[in-house]
Amino acid sequence: MHMASLGSGMNPEEYSKMYAQENTYWWFQGRKKILFRMIERFGLLKGGKARALDIGCGTGLILEELNGRATALGLDFSHQALSFCKKRGLDNLISGDVSQLPIADSSLDLVLALDLFEHVKDDVSLVRDIYRILKPGGYLLATVPAHQYLWSSHDEALHHFRRYSHSGFRKLIAGNGFTLEKYSFLITFTYFPILAFRIVQKVFRRFKPTDQSPKTHIIILPNFINAALIRVLEMEGMLLERMNLPIGVSLICIAKK
Repeated sequence: MHMASLGSGMNPEEYSKMYAQENTYWWFQGRKKILFRMIERFGLLKGGKARALDIGCGTGLILEELNGRATALGLDFSHQALSFCKKRGLDNLISGDVSQLPIADSSLDLVLALDLFEHVKDDVSLVRDIYRILKPGGYLLATVPAHQYLWSSHDEALHHFRRYSHSGFRKLIAGNGFTLEKYSFLITFTYFPILAFRIVQKVFRRFKPTDQSPKTHIIILPNFINAALIRVLEMEGMLLERMNLPIGVSLICIAKK
């Protein structure tokens, strides 16, 4: 839930909700730990010498962590999202759209596309443009939401076009020039609770339709449960270093040009 804000964007109130919760909420913090474990495991920052771009940087949680580890830029089309980045003290920002990335050919060592492709109608053009801006030997680190059967008001609030199947996301990346170095499901240990929640929600909505605008499912938890879930995702990251996970609510890939 990087909640990349491109394509059709997302409901405006979600930006402030995301900014308020990112520094503590288990999903954001646990996932960040997994991502940077993978970045270190695969040497994606080239010993601090990498030029990196976070496309759909949202309110800047990941970009803030990248700063100091690489020469990093964040790109988003939402002025609201970029204003939250500036609140973090970030000024390495580009206001731009993914339909035509304003980046020179073969100029980057690492591109992050975290929960981005599902926001973009023409995901094939986007992955080809990412290939264009990466240096030979450069890497794409990407995540997407998995399983169309998990579709919910959460996806609607974020203006997603789709969730991805295991084979569909693989085809999108590997079918457009990239070599997959790592490909796995992600957020595995909470898969079954989230599946159960989605089923209950769909049944409830069927019998009690609502006129309210869709909202994301950020449920504030007691601190000890939130901390425990962060630890669970840390352990998942350790496991992910050693194997590909068989199920999850997201997919992750590391792909080389």
